[in-house]
Amino acid sequence: MKYLQSIKMITIVCFLLIALSCDKKHNDFIPLEHMTFTNAYYKNAVKISYYILVDNPEPTENVLKKEIIKYVENRLKSNKVLTKPETSSLNFVFYRKTDNTSYFITNKESAGELLGEEMSHYQQDFIANYVVSKCGKGTIEKIYLYNLPEETVANKNCDK
Repeated sequence: MKYLQSIKMITIVCFLLIALSCDKKHNDFIPLEHMTFTNAYYKNAVKISYYILVDNPEPTENVLKKEIIKYVENRLKSNKVLTKPETSSLNFVFYRKTDNTSYFITNKESAGELLGEEMSHYQQDFIANYVVSKCGKGTIEKIYLYNLPEETVANKNCDK
């Protein structure tokens, strides 16, 4: 009988450890800062694209969309480039982190080379675009999830 109490405690501890180890992984956003693309063909309409890998993306589209929106909102808080008058829009491009796209964590795209690597070669890993465009004194924010129609996320201080 005196060992029964010890066995119960060990069983409870093991159960808790197993439950904690099975905790669901959350989205992990990996910004590819070295792949930031600035399209400055027009001096007063600069467009900037940011590439982000998502490790363990949420399989539920609604939850994934909310996580992407939250990520972009946090980036916009710390990113003041949209306050510059020449910047017209920001484009956040999300790809699933796979063996193929992980290459870009430490390497740049090598477009134009014979065996060049480009992120666009991996459309099967594309998740979404989140576009923030200036209009008047505000912004329009739209999200484009892969294989779904666009959706306006926010329309701040813009005429409809």
